Amino acid sequence: MQYQAVVRKFGPAEEVVAIERAELAPLSRDQVRVRLLARSINPSDIITISGAYAGRTTLPFVPGFEAFGVVEECGEEVHGLLPGMRVLPVRSAGGWQEFKDTDPSWCLRVPDALSDFEAATSYVNPMTAWLMLHRKIGLRPGMRIAINAAASSIGSILIGMANAAGVEPVAIVRSEQSRARLSGRLEAVILDMADGDLAAGLAGLHGLDAVLDCVGGARASTLADALKSGGHFVHYGLLSGESIPPSFWASHPDVAFSYFHLREWVHSEAMSEVQRAYAEVAAQIAAKVIATDVREVFPLEKVGDALRAALPFRTGGKVLLV
Repeated sequence: MQYQAVVRKFGPAEEVVAIERAELAPLSRDQVRVRLLARSINPSDIITISGAYAGRTTLPFVPGFEAFGVVEECGEEVHGLLPGMRVLPVRSAGGWQEFKDTDPSWCLRVPDALSDFEAATSYVNPMTAWLMLHRKIGLRPGMRIAINAAASSIGSILIGMANAAGVEPVAIVRSEQSRARLSGRLEAVILDMADGDLAAGLAGLHGLDAVLDCVGGARASTLADALKSGGHFVHYGLLSGESIPPSFWASHPDVAFSYFHLREWVHSEAMSEVQRAYAEVAAQIAAKVIATDVREVFPLEKVGDALRAALPFRTGGKVLLV
């Protein structure tokens, strides 16, 4: 038997996620069973639970895209993994349970240099940040980039990774409290609290090479105004709840616009390439180039309390299930 957090209908996570007890099915010959030790609560989990991706999500399901554990058992046809190995099973949900049976090729190897909590926060945000910087915009010394929601968990990771490459970003935040949480070397900080603040803050910062946007809405156009011709605009989140307006593209025909979703990249790449990218990320965590703060920790059985503590998402660290 094991505990599982199960979603049987779409809706607000605090209302539709419930703990259940379930029998462990016999392990398939070609799969591994991972005993999960620590799990992150991420916006991508909450969006999926809400039903935003109902077309590709079958009810009931166990949420959780980021979970760390150790191999408990290997099927007879499994090679390359052994019981006790530290892994992150990716490419599918199912992290909010005690055990997850999965394809062994989908298990990223976690180095011993990472603690359990570091491992449990080493995938979604760090991989997204690393891929956007190095695969999307080709980060190199001397580039000028802007990051909004810069005091968020992923914002701090982007700043750390950029600094490691010799780049000092422009950080955009929405409150004095967020500005106080910023760390790292920055070209400038823009406090965007009211209409007009962002445009005024960017007035002397035109000629940016790239913008990394996780907010969306009308401010996307203001950010794009600061890009040089051919500059990259990477959109990877919608914290404002508002889509980028259609006028954005008509008014910025010379911007290299792209979306980034980690799930799509992972599903389109060979797992050997995913493992190589993860090894780069894990090395930066081990070297303390980047870090994720953990705000609160709850046992899996208290997932309701954990969700109430995590939502709405804000700066100040991750909430984990252990």
